[in-house]
Amino acid sequence: MNRKHFIGSALTSAFAISTFSKNEIYNEEETVIPLLPNYLKAGDTIGITSPAGYITVEEIQSAITVLKLWGYKVLVGNTIGKKDFTFGGTDDERTNDFQQMLDNPKIK
Repeated sequence: MNRKHFIGSALTSAFAISTFSKNEIYNEEETVIPLLPNYLKAGDTIGITSPAGYITVEEIQSAITVLKLWGYKVLVGNTIGKKDFTFGGTDDERTNDFQQMLDNPKIK
Protein backbone atom coordinates (compact mmCIF):
# COMPACT_ATOMS: atom_id res chain seq x y z
CA MET A 1 0.00 0.00 0.00
CA ASN A 2 1.44 3.36 -0.92
CA ARG A 3 1.58 6.26 1.53
CA LYS A 4 -1.03 8.45 -0.21
CA HIS A 5 -3.55 5.61 -0.30
CA PHE A 6 -2.87 4.79 3.37
CA ILE A 7 -3.30 8.42 4.49
CA GLY A 8 -6.53 8.74 2.51
CA SER A 9 -7.84 5.51 4.01
CA ALA A 10 -6.85 6.58 7.52
CA LEU A 11 -8.59 9.95 7.15
CA THR A 12 -11.73 8.32 5.78
CA SER A 13 -11.73 5.82 8.63
CA ALA A 14 -11.22 8.53 11.23
CA PHE A 15 -14.14 10.51 9.80
CA ALA A 16 -16.36 7.43 9.73
CA ILE A 17 -15.52 6.55 13.33
CA SER A 18 -16.12 10.11 14.49
CA THR A 19 -19.60 10.13 12.94
CA PHE A 20 -20.58 7.14 15.06
CA SER A 21 -19.21 8.63 18.26
CA LYS A 22 -21.54 8.70 21.27
CA ASN A 23 -19.67 11.73 22.62
CA GLU A 24 -22.02 14.27 21.02
CA ILE A 25 -24.33 17.05 22.13
CA TYR A 26 -27.71 17.75 20.53
CA ASN A 27 -29.54 21.07 20.44
CA GLU A 28 -33.35 21.56 20.55
CA GLU A 29 -33.70 20.71 16.84
CA GLU A 30 -31.83 17.39 17.40
CA THR A 31 -28.88 18.68 15.39
CA VAL A 32 -25.53 17.25 16.41
CA ILE A 33 -23.12 19.81 17.85
CA PRO A 34 -19.56 18.43 17.65
CA LEU A 35 -17.41 18.70 20.76
CA LEU A 36 -14.18 20.55 20.09
CA PRO A 37 -11.10 20.50 22.31
CA ASN A 38 -9.94 23.70 23.92
CA TYR A 39 -7.29 25.72 22.13
CA LEU A 40 -3.76 25.53 23.48
CA LYS A 41 -2.63 28.55 25.44
CA ALA A 42 0.69 29.71 26.84
CA GLY A 43 1.65 27.61 29.85
CA ASP A 44 0.00 24.42 28.53
CA THR A 45 2.13 21.27 28.32
CA ILE A 46 2.70 19.49 25.01
CA GLY A 47 3.92 15.89 25.03
CA ILE A 48 6.23 14.61 22.32
CA THR A 49 6.53 10.87 21.81
CA SER A 50 7.59 8.53 19.05
CA PRO A 51 4.73 6.08 18.43
CA ALA A 52 6.22 5.03 15.11
CA GLY A 53 9.62 5.84 13.62
CA TYR A 54 12.91 6.46 15.37
CA ILE A 55 13.89 10.06 16.03
CA THR A 56 16.56 11.62 18.20
CA VAL A 57 16.33 14.48 20.69
CA GLU A 58 18.70 16.45 18.48
CA GLU A 59 16.30 16.12 15.54
CA ILE A 60 13.35 17.51 17.51
CA GLN A 61 15.33 20.12 19.45
CA SER A 62 14.39 22.93 17.06
CA ALA A 63 10.68 22.10 17.48
CA ILE A 64 11.08 22.02 21.27
CA THR A 65 12.81 25.41 21.17
CA VAL A 66 10.02 26.97 19.09
CA LEU A 67 7.28 25.51 21.32
CA LYS A 68 9.02 26.93 24.39
CA LEU A 69 9.41 30.33 22.69
CA TRP A 70 5.64 30.26 22.10
CA GLY A 71 5.14 29.81 25.84
CA TYR A 72 4.39 26.09 26.01
CA LYS A 73 5.95 23.56 28.35
CA VAL A 74 7.32 20.46 26.62
CA LEU A 75 7.45 16.91 27.98
CA VAL A 76 9.66 14.57 25.94
CA GLY A 77 8.58 10.94 26.06
CA ASN A 78 10.74 7.93 26.85
CA THR A 79 10.71 6.69 23.25
CA ILE A 80 12.51 9.71 21.84
CA GLY A 81 16.01 8.49 21.08
CA LYS A 82 15.17 4.80 21.51
CA LYS A 83 15.57 2.52 18.51
CA ASP A 84 14.26 -0.92 17.61
CA PHE A 85 15.04 -1.46 13.91
CA THR A 86 13.41 1.61 12.32
CA PHE A 87 10.95 2.14 15.17
CA GLY A 88 11.19 4.39 18.20
CA GLY A 89 11.59 1.52 20.65
CA THR A 90 9.86 -1.82 21.00
CA ASP A 91 6.10 -2.18 20.56
CA ASP A 92 5.63 -2.28 24.33
CA GLU A 93 7.83 0.77 24.91
CA ARG A 94 5.98 2.80 22.29
CA THR A 95 2.57 1.69 23.56
CA ASN A 96 3.42 2.48 27.18
CA ASP A 97 4.94 5.86 26.34
CA PHE A 98 1.93 6.89 24.24
CA GLN A 99 -0.50 5.70 26.94
CA GLN A 100 1.39 7.66 29.59
CA MET A 101 1.03 10.79 27.47
CA LEU A 102 -2.71 10.18 27.07
CA ASP A 103 -3.17 9.50 30.80
CA ASN A 104 -1.16 12.54 31.96
CA PRO A 105 -3.72 15.25 32.93
CA LYS A 106 -1.08 17.98 32.55
CA ILE A 107 -0.60 17.29 28.83
CA LYS A 108 -3.06 19.18 26.70
